Amino acid sequence: MWKNGEGVVLKFGGTSVATPERIRASARRAADFARAGRKTAVVVSAMGGATDDLIGLAKATAPGRTDRRELDRLLATGELQSSALLSMAISAEGCPARSFSGEEAGFLAEGAWGEGRILSVNPGRIEAATAFGNVAVVSGFQAGTRDGETITLGRGGSDLSAIALAAALGASECRIFTDVDGIYSADPRRVPGAVKLDRICWDECLEMSFCGASVMQARGLEMAGRMKIPLCVESSMEEKEGTWIVDRNVDEAVFIRSVASDENLAVLTVGGGRGSERMLVDALSREGIRTTAITAGGGLSIHIDGARLADAVEICSRHDGCSVSVDEGLARVSVIGPGVGNHPEVPVAVLGVLAGLGAKVHMLTSSALSVTCVVDRDRSADAVRALHEEFIEKKGVFQCA
Repeated sequence: MWKNGEGVVLKFGGTSVATPERIRASARRAADFARAGRKTAVVVSAMGGATDDLIGLAKATAPGRTDRRELDRLLATGELQSSALLSMAISAEGCPARSFSGEEAGFLAEGAWGEGRILSVNPGRIEAATAFGNVAVVSGFQAGTRDGETITLGRGGSDLSAIALAAALGASECRIFTDVDGIYSADPRRVPGAVKLDRICWDECLEMSFCGASVMQARGLEMAGRMKIPLCVESSMEEKEGTWIVDRNVDEAVFIRSVASDENLAVLTVGGGRGSERMLVDALSREGIRTTAITAGGGLSIHIDGARLADAVEICSRHDGCSVSVDEGLARVSVIGPGVGNHPEVPVAVLGVLAGLGAKVHMLTSSALSVTCVVDRDRSADAVRALHEEFIEKKGVFQCA
């Protein structure tokens, strides 16, 4: 492991390496850390849009349910491209650099294709490269298996790769570079009044991710909080201080910190069949399909990530006598903050705002950190803006009455 304080792990997302110009800008940021005398490892995503392009190519080439092993091998090539290009650009800045695949960097994982779970990280080659003054550039999102296969770590898995590598190396901090200058109270591209958060607690940030905010991969946040890795989300385009993700302060005040939406929601209603609900949900779980809500009555309704809809329908159809209907016209909207779910006035106020919009609420759920409503997808953008205005813009900095 690196000595305490001498090393840093940087992660550059797809937008930060989307063009040759952005790759060079990211290379300059990485080279600055190396020139300051810090041991530097970089984890990189595929070039912006490359993963979606590869998925589209796979679907066009082999219509129907895609072989997920082959899809993992295909998608891993996106990060291999960007890591080699970024390594070249860093070397052009006068700092020697070497690129590594996830497996070469020591990542070992297992699990369902497309949802690999990290078992261990043995960063010996990264330690050796940085000991000789190289910037180590690692392909994120991917790992090797015990059988020598290539497996990917789920959407946004490069965040997880960076945090796991920082933990394995004993890095003093992990910096996540993206196309925005930090974490906001809502998506600033959709909510003009969104404000940047200077600091946010691990558990709140994790809840934001779970509720659909494009913050970081939830599994990466889980690991960062568990390993107590200092984490900063900042812009790769401009040198501004980003948002630091920190431990929770002891405070019983009710603050609504952010509003998020998840419009990639699909609801399966399964009727008939001789399999138990547990068996069906277990089958989805074994394929790495995460459920966000399950209700029974008039059929089993399962809320899932819409990106896995085709796989989920195929799995449900395997059960004898099952009928499956699909609703893709819904979305989740959430208000998030410490203690929110423990205060009954919060869901009442949320329902009041949505009623004022005339937005139908199909379901309301709460946790200690959030209140979530399922609404019609075509009303979700209006709902987010109205909730943000009511709970954040009108009440000052995040104070909930």
